[in-house]
Amino acid sequence: MPLFNSILQEPAAGSPSVERRRTQRFTINPGFPLKAVLSYVGRDDTGAPMSDSRHGWNWKGRLIDCSEEGARLQLGPGLKAVIGEACDLRLSVQDFELIVPCHVANIAEQDDGMIFGLTHAFPDEAVAAAYRQLVEVLALGATLKARAKKSEVDQSGYLVEQFANDRPARLTIWREQSSQGVVAFEFLLKENVVQAAAGQPMEYLTGTDATGAAPATAAKALEIHRLFCWVLPNLPVEVPADVREFLQIYA
Repeated sequence: MPLFNSILQEPAAGSPSVERRRTQRFTINPGFPLKAVLSYVGRDDTGAPMSDSRHGWNWKGRLIDCSEEGARLQLGPGLKAVIGEACDLRLSVQDFELIVPCHVANIAEQDDGMIFGLTHAFPDEAVAAAYRQLVEVLALGATLKARAKKSEVDQSGYLVEQFANDRPARLTIWREQSSQGVVAFEFLLKENVVQAAAGQPMEYLTGTDATGAAPATAAKALEIHRLFCWVLPNLPVEVPADVREFLQIYA
């Protein structure tokens, strides 16, 4: 089941942007409401498997980071597995669940648990596409960089800050000059725009520029809002705390 039906459209297969990003890893903030479970055959103290099937053997963990090709998962201490072992990575967020078949690529033991490096083995394009949507949700926020910060007010009478990447995503913030408080934002997420001002309801638009964008349909607005809420926990530390707090009001 895809996370989004009408947004997060992928570029054409084989395009340079797709190839360039395949191995980029994105760290997952613990505040992101993503649950991870790894299913693989349990082993006894000697390392011998305790079953012929991994079904029913489910180990809760925390996804540390992921790319389009793999992921790293932290599990509890003492869990045993072998390199190359087949497993299922079960990912869920809100009402969405995705099962990604994997192989254990490497294992590292740390004081607080075991770190499993996983290489994905997608069974079909539908699962791969749904997983890529999840990776893109993480990337949209995590790769934002400071692009502009004006010390003089713009034509609207406010100070402007901007964070952007080439996926594309662009977060623009307006501040009141005397108090420096955040009063409004506009967040471009690919071909969707979310915007709001203090005390005003949020608006959802379809397009890459708010001045030329059209209001989103009710169904699409729900998807845009979900994307906005999932992007927020993974914003980089470059985005100031007061900006995060202002955005969170609308989540």
